[in-house]
Amino acid sequence: MHSYSTEIDFLRAVEEKDNQQNGREKLAAEEISSIKTAYANLPEDYLDYLQCVGWGSFRGCQFMVFSFPEALSDLGIASEIDDISSYVFFGDNFAGNFSGFNLQNGEVVEWWHDTDEIYATGKTFQEYIRAQMLMDENGNDTKSH
Repeated sequence: MHSYSTEIDFLRAVEEKDNQQNGREKLAAEEISSIKTAYANLPEDYLDYLQCVGWGSFRGCQFMVFSFPEALSDLGIASEIDDISSYVFFGDNFAGNFSGFNLQNGEVVEWWHDTDEIYATGKTFQEYIRAQMLMDENGNDTKSH
C-alpha cells in the first residue's frame, strides 16, 4: 500500500491552513470496496490515495479528486469518442478538463474539453497526482518556477 506520506507532508507545508478550498475527506474501507466492485481494474495507488489523502481539492483549487470515478456522461458531458465507456474520470483541473483511467489497462488519461479527445499521460496515478500538486519527483514545489 502506498502511504502517500510524502504527498501529505508536502500539502501540509504548501497549503494555506485555513483555506476551505483545500478540503479533503478520506474514504473508509467500505467505500473503497464499493469502488472496486464497480471498477475492478483501477490502479491500487489511486485507491490508496483516496484512503490516505482523500477526495477533494488541493492547493486552492489547483485540482479536484472526485469521491467516486465518473463516466463523462455522468459529468454532463456529451462526447463523440467511440469507446468512451472504456474510461472513467477521477478528477478535474477546474478548467473544464478531466483526468481519468483507461479501464482496459489502468493508464492515466486526460480528456480535453476544447478538442473532445483523450490523451494518455504515460504516468502512474501517483506520478500524475504529484504533478497536479505542482510537486516534482524530489518532493519540491514547482509552483514558483
